[in-house]
Amino acid sequence: MACEKQTVNTLDQGPNTEKSVAEQDPDAVNVAPDVVLQVEEESFFVNRERLARLSPYFRALFFGGGRESSRKHIEIKGVGPQQFHTLMEFTKNLKLTLDTKNVLDILEAADFLQIDKARLLCCKFLERQLHLSNCLGMMGYAWHLGCLDLYAAARDVVLTHLPAIASEEDLLCLSKESIADLLASDNLSIPREDLVLDVALRWATFEPSREEDFMELVGLVRPECLSLPYITDLLSKINSSDPRAKLICRLNDNLPSSWTMGRSVPRTRSRETLFVLGGPHEEETQLLYQFHPYSGRWQAHPPLQKKCLTQYSVAAGTT
Repeated sequence: MACEKQTVNTLDQGPNTEKSVAEQDPDAVNVAPDVVLQVEEESFFVNRERLARLSPYFRALFFGGGRESSRKHIEIKGVGPQQFHTLMEFTKNLKLTLDTKNVLDILEAADFLQIDKARLLCCKFLERQLHLSNCLGMMGYAWHLGCLDLYAAARDVVLTHLPAIASEEDLLCLSKESIADLLASDNLSIPREDLVLDVALRWATFEPSREEDFMELVGLVRPECLSLPYITDLLSKINSSDPRAKLICRLNDNLPSSWTMGRSVPRTRSRETLFVLGGPHEEETQLLYQFHPYSGRWQAHPPLQKKCLTQYSVAAGTT
């Protein structure tokens, strides 16, 4: 991710909306502090009402009827002073200066303090930083924090590019619910269903405690779409010491009900494709390539043994 600082705010800063924060929210500035919050060695002079409007955490702290409701000096634990300072400034001007070095710490602090507007800005920033190198980790991170929009954005990147990241260890660190959600999706963009069974086997054997989850995951595989070469190669290479052997035996003894219900439908994204035929028209063979739009992947096919009347032709369809 590029380490670029961005200042983001909760207001629409379009050309026709140039109002200041004070005009939008008269209470956002020039509010007299009435309580001191101490975070480690630093003290922050803040206004109870302002913080209570922005955060259920502070609303309960100041007006929940507890001991802190009447105190003028309160110690805050569970958050660092630097992140707390940033969020206190946000409560005054509704702006956050974020970069890839501070965004995670600020997000976690905003989540802890339940400052939802700051939390949302952090999540939107992270959505713009999504990449093949971080989408799996971000998916697990967003699931842990309950950031649903960020999770959905990271999930979409994973669904689109699973073949390119299937070997990453971060994939094996996802929860069972997240893995099942991916493997069940009709929007999973894969060249062959073989990859789904391979991911289920690798995830289930990553930790011994996951063996019980394998039958649930393998039930999401669409068996009619598995290729015979993959199955033959898998069975021929597995020996008794291979942790996958136990799972394969279990599968053989107890097929999932979804495998016995009739022909399954291929995944939508797997069927969308583009064929490109090209080369000099006078040649006896014509080069043939297949393009998968969602993953951006090109695949070479055996050349066609026939002259082409035009130099290039393109066909779109489903497979």
